[in-house]
This record gives sequence, C-alpha cells and structure tokens, in this order.
Amino acid sequence: MSSSAFLLLDPEPINTIGVNVLEPLLKTQGLTVTSGTDISEVPEGTRLLFIETSSTDAWGKLKEQLVNLRIKCDIVLFNLDENPEIANRALLSGIRGVFYTTDNADVLMKGIRLLLEDQLWYRREIMCNALNRMLQFNKDALHKLTDGNIEPVKLTKREKAIISLMSKGSKNKEIAEDLSISPHTVKTHLYSAFRKTKCRNRIELLSWAQQNIPDEIR
Repeated sequence: MSSSAFLLLDPEPINTIGVNVLEPLLKTQGLTVTSGTDISEVPEGTRLLFIETSSTDAWGKLKEQLVNLRIKCDIVLFNLDENPEIANRALLSGIRGVFYTTDNADVLMKGIRLLLEDQLWYRREIMCNALNRMLQFNKDALHKLTDGNIEPVKLTKREKAIISLMSKGSKNKEIAEDLSISPHTVKTHLYSAFRKTKCRNRIELLSWAQQNIPDEIR
C-alpha cells in the first residue's frame, strides 16, 4: 500500500498549518510528504491528498481542482473555516475527512491515524446531518408510493456482501480482494444495487440497507 501524502497548498494561505504542523505529523506516521500549489504536481501512488480549502469560494475552487486530478487517492480538506455546508458537501461527495483552522495538533493526529485506518474523519454533527438527510430522502420516497402492492427490493447475495463490506469502510479494491472478484465486477454489482434501491450514492445505499436489511449486512 502506498505510504505517501501530498499537501496541495493555497498560493496565499491564511496560515502555515500545512507545512509547519500537518507535514511533521504525517511524517511521524511513516508517510513520505511532498507539497505544491498545483494539482498536476500530485504524483502517482499518493495515498492521501490534503487540499487546503481556505479561500472565499472554497467549494468552487475545489471543484475546479478535482476536475484536473488525474490519479486515484483519498482526499482530505484542511484549513477549512467553520463552514458546515462545505463539510456536508464534502462528506456526500466521498471526501474522506475535514480539518478546520481551529483544530490543534492532537485533533490532527487523531484524524490522521483514523484516515490511515481507512475511516472517515468528520465532526459528529456533520455525520448526523448527512444521515438525517438520507433518512429524510427515504421518508419522502415512501410518501410517494401508492397504496397498491409494493414489489420488495431483492438484492443478490453478492450485492449484500458488497454492501456489508462497504459499511465497514472497505473500498472497491479491498472489496474485490476479499470476494476474489475484479474491481469492475464490484462496480457492476454496486450499480445494480443503486438501480434496485433507487439510491443515488453510497451513503444513501448504506442508509437504505440499515433500514431494510440490517441483519443481512452485519
């Protein structure tokens, strides 16, 4: 597994947390750390990409940067102001975690360690908000159903196995290895599950599974 991190720094940062604090902490975890101000500089094999998100139009700038990202890696935002909407968008977009300008070294270190264990790093209220949005989505969907007979959703054994591993934080490649199938096959099964459950993303699918087949994904 790759053990390198890249810090994508703002050309005009509001502080030096990236180089003076984050970089040394990443190195204590055995990561090779490089940095730059252009996303095209991110090298192949990077495991964690930390993007400084401190500008006024933070989300707009972030989208422009990610369009030009040519490698696959876990993305983490740092130096974020107290902006819950950006954190919510980040979570729903698959970004692995968020660090704020107010986070001290202890918080950064705890988050880094969890990220290296392939877990998410978000404040509790952000996670709860995202789950509430998913629950509301499912509630609204139920209200739209007719009084006629409802055809139950039938997931295959393989689809359920993939959702179960996904609920534990596994990525497509890891799921493929666990089930001895290709990553492409994992994606095919996921798309099938999305279609059957009418879910738009992984978080909605996990929320659906927790409500409808909790015992089957444990």
